Amino acid sequence: MGKILDYEQMNEILDNLDSKIIKKEKPIGYTYFGYPINHYVYGHGKYHVIITAGTHSAELISNVFVIRFMEKLCNKEIVLDENLYTIHFIPIVNPEGTVIVTNAIRSLIPRNISEGEEQTYFLTFYRNCYIEGEYANKYNDKGEKLQQLMFRHASLDDIDNKNMRDYLKNLFIKNDLPVGCMINWSSNGRGVDLNSNIEDSDFIKRVSDGEEIYASLHLNNIRRDKLGPLGCPYFSKVGEIEKENEALFNFYTEIKTNYDLIGSFIYHSCGNIVYYLGGAKEANPWVNLTKDDENKNYEVAKVYADKAGYKLDGLEIYTTMDSKLKSFFPITLLIELGGVRATPLSQFMDFDLETGADNFKKVYSKIIYYNTLAITSTLPVMVKMYNKV
Repeated sequence: MGKILDYEQMNEILDNLDSKIIKKEKPIGYTYFGYPINHYVYGHGKYHVIITAGTHSAELISNVFVIRFMEKLCNKEIVLDENLYTIHFIPIVNPEGTVIVTNAIRSLIPRNISEGEEQTYFLTFYRNCYIEGEYANKYNDKGEKLQQLMFRHASLDDIDNKNMRDYLKNLFIKNDLPVGCMINWSSNGRGVDLNSNIEDSDFIKRVSDGEEIYASLHLNNIRRDKLGPLGCPYFSKVGEIEKENEALFNFYTEIKTNYDLIGSFIYHSCGNIVYYLGGAKEANPWVNLTKDDENKNYEVAKVYADKAGYKLDGLEIYTTMDSKLKSFFPITLLIELGGVRATPLSQFMDFDLETGADNFKKVYSKIIYYNTLAITSTLPVMVKMYNKV
């Protein structure tokens, strides 16, 4: 099996995990088009932890990393004390987007491809994104993109869910979405960016005011102020919260209210960064964080960053769903997997090169290995910080 997993493969792996080790619970909620937001649990200990991935569906490495981590627990490649921890996994926060982007991938890269050939697609995609980034800088070129044209034959007809398929067909026409942009799909099936979908944001005001806002570099032919692949903060009216975010926030609140929630890990890509709670440039719209909250968060983030070999960066602008979660549940880490910028394919590059730039060497393997190490090293520190309260 190759490095890439499509939505169906993800669920096949999750359904075949040893239920004596990781138990599938009822979904935390359902999306607008009826997809379950599935929830899995490892252990039965006092200290509860939440691990999520795939808020942005194009950041596919986050889903794959969390699923592979769950596999390692079931295979006993890693051992966490099940009498000490209860770990909640939400490996596919955005199932609708994951269906869209992985259908695009399978239009070009079949499941049964050799790993070597699969790797050539990943490198080609990365190079095309880089070239288009250069064109955007040099010529302000907003035309067709090489990396999108690789997936120009991706078809919405391959999506099984008829309601979502029909809606997307109309959306592509109405908002004149670029050819091949299914590969860039980070939003949910309604075309809403879940991380931007919050109640209080300068970005929402800009969209409400009718400002034209484009993505940057190799994605600069995509409008962020319209429903589509990325960026758009709400569906039809300001303050309208998507079902995925409502379910996720309610789930966090339920666990914190009823159990000892010691922390959580939110996975995105890319950047090789762990974000801690920094000083807000403007007033935090969610809660007034104490200095103690910020210090504990920093200490935990530092351990993770050291083990993963990632940079530490202070979160300063609190205008995303992730920042809302970090504010209400302070020992929460926001982790950007992988340093190669071009989702969804570049973080799966896994070349073993003797020469050349370091950023091409074992990207995928490093993500899996060092972030697994980072979780196992960070959990005891989370317990320690929690018990200081």
